[in-house]
Amino acid sequence: MKNLYAEIGDADGNKDVVFDIAPDLANAFVDAIRNVVGVEPPRQADTFTDLIATIAQTSRVIQHLETFRELAIVAADKTSPHADRKGIAIAAAMPPSRLYRVLDKHGRPRDRKAQAAIRNIDEK
Repeated sequence: MKNLYAEIGDADGNKDVVFDIAPDLANAFVDAIRNVVGVEPPRQADTFTDLIATIAQTSRVIQHLETFRELAIVAADKTSPHADRKGIAIAAAMPPSRLYRVLDKHGRPRDRKAQAAIRNIDEK
Protein backbone atom coordinates (compact mmCIF):
# COMPACT_ATOMS: atom_id res chain seq x y z
CA MET A 1 0.00 0.00 0.00
CA LYS A 2 1.44 3.33 -1.07
CA ASN A 3 0.67 6.20 1.31
CA LEU A 4 -0.49 9.55 -0.02
CA TYR A 5 0.21 13.17 0.80
CA ALA A 6 -2.04 16.22 0.85
CA GLU A 7 -1.39 19.88 0.18
CA ILE A 8 -3.70 22.46 1.70
CA GLY A 9 -3.22 25.99 0.48
CA ASP A 10 -4.80 29.40 0.62
CA ALA A 11 -5.29 32.15 -1.96
CA ASP A 12 -2.00 33.78 -0.93
CA GLY A 13 0.00 30.72 -1.96
CA ASN A 14 0.71 29.49 1.57
CA LYS A 15 0.76 25.69 1.74
CA ASP A 16 0.79 23.03 4.37
CA VAL A 17 1.79 19.52 3.31
CA VAL A 18 0.97 16.31 5.16
CA PHE A 19 2.72 13.07 4.24
CA ASP A 20 2.08 9.38 4.92
CA ILE A 21 -1.72 9.40 4.80
CA ALA A 22 -3.32 5.99 4.48
CA PRO A 23 -5.01 6.02 1.05
CA ASP A 24 -8.36 4.78 2.34
CA LEU A 25 -8.36 7.44 5.06
CA ALA A 26 -7.51 10.09 2.45
CA ASN A 27 -10.44 8.95 0.31
CA ALA A 28 -12.80 8.92 3.30
CA PHE A 29 -11.63 12.38 4.36
CA VAL A 30 -12.20 13.83 0.89
CA ASP A 31 -15.65 12.22 0.75
CA ALA A 32 -16.50 13.64 4.18
CA ILE A 33 -15.35 17.16 3.26
CA ARG A 34 -17.37 16.95 0.04
CA ASN A 35 -20.38 15.65 1.99
CA VAL A 36 -20.61 12.52 -0.18
CA VAL A 37 -23.47 10.31 0.94
CA GLY A 38 -22.51 6.73 1.70
CA VAL A 39 -19.33 5.40 3.21
CA GLU A 40 -17.27 2.82 1.37
CA PRO A 41 -15.14 0.18 3.09
CA PRO A 42 -11.37 0.27 2.64
CA ARG A 43 -10.42 -0.59 -0.93
CA GLN A 44 -6.66 -0.19 -0.95
CA ALA A 45 -5.67 -1.69 2.38
CA ASP A 46 -6.05 -5.41 1.93
CA THR A 47 -3.55 -6.99 4.28
CA PHE A 48 -3.95 -7.20 8.02
CA THR A 49 -0.96 -4.90 8.56
CA ASP A 50 -2.27 -2.28 6.13
CA LEU A 51 -5.75 -2.40 7.65
CA ILE A 52 -4.35 -2.03 11.19
CA ALA A 53 -2.29 0.99 10.06
CA THR A 54 -5.38 2.53 8.44
CA ILE A 55 -7.47 1.91 11.57
CA ALA A 56 -4.81 3.41 13.84
CA GLN A 57 -4.39 6.54 11.72
CA THR A 58 -8.17 6.94 11.41
CA SER A 59 -8.54 6.62 15.19
CA ARG A 60 -5.95 9.35 15.79
CA VAL A 61 -7.74 11.68 13.36
CA ILE A 62 -11.13 10.97 14.96
CA GLN A 63 -9.80 11.65 18.47
CA HIS A 64 -8.21 14.90 17.33
CA LEU A 65 -11.34 16.06 15.49
CA GLU A 66 -13.59 15.16 18.45
CA THR A 67 -11.47 17.35 20.73
CA PHE A 68 -11.40 20.11 18.12
CA ARG A 69 -15.19 19.93 17.76
CA GLU A 70 -15.63 20.26 21.53
CA LEU A 71 -13.38 23.33 21.60
CA ALA A 72 -15.29 24.86 18.67
CA ILE A 73 -18.59 24.19 20.48
CA VAL A 74 -17.30 25.95 23.59
CA ALA A 75 -15.98 28.85 21.51
CA ALA A 76 -19.37 29.20 19.79
CA ASP A 77 -21.14 29.17 23.15
CA LYS A 78 -18.79 31.85 24.48
CA THR A 79 -19.54 34.24 21.60
CA SER A 80 -22.62 35.57 23.37
CA PRO A 81 -24.70 34.94 26.48
CA HIS A 82 -27.51 34.42 23.97
CA ALA A 83 -25.64 32.01 21.67
CA ASP A 84 -28.09 29.61 20.02
CA ARG A 85 -27.35 26.31 21.73
CA LYS A 86 -29.95 24.53 19.61
CA GLY A 87 -28.09 25.73 16.51
CA ILE A 88 -24.80 24.59 18.01
CA ALA A 89 -26.25 21.13 18.74
CA ILE A 90 -27.61 20.84 15.20
CA ALA A 91 -24.26 21.88 13.68
CA ALA A 92 -22.47 19.38 15.94
CA ALA A 93 -24.98 16.64 15.05
CA MET A 94 -25.57 15.84 18.69
CA PRO A 95 -28.60 15.77 20.96
CA PRO A 96 -28.98 18.58 23.50
CA SER A 97 -28.12 16.26 26.39
CA ARG A 98 -24.72 15.51 24.87
CA LEU A 99 -24.15 19.19 24.07
CA TYR A 100 -24.75 20.08 27.71
CA ARG A 101 -22.31 17.36 28.83
CA VAL A 102 -19.66 18.84 26.53
CA LEU A 103 -20.34 22.37 27.78
CA ASP A 104 -20.29 21.17 31.40
CA LYS A 105 -17.00 19.35 30.82
CA HIS A 106 -15.47 22.67 29.72
CA GLY A 107 -16.93 24.70 32.58
CA ARG A 108 -19.73 26.38 30.67
CA PRO A 109 -22.87 27.12 32.73
CA ARG A 110 -26.00 25.13 31.99
CA ASP A 111 -28.24 28.02 33.03
CA ARG A 112 -26.83 31.14 31.39
CA LYS A 113 -29.65 33.31 32.78
CA ALA A 114 -28.51 32.59 36.34
CA GLN A 115 -24.91 33.24 35.30
CA ALA A 116 -25.91 36.58 33.70
CA ALA A 117 -27.83 37.56 36.85
CA ILE A 118 -24.77 36.83 39.00
CA ARG A 119 -22.61 38.89 36.63
CA ASN A 120 -25.06 41.81 36.80
CA ILE A 121 -25.05 41.73 40.64
CA ASP A 122 -21.23 41.69 40.66
CA GLU A 123 -21.09 44.70 38.31
CA LYS A 124 -23.30 46.84 40.57
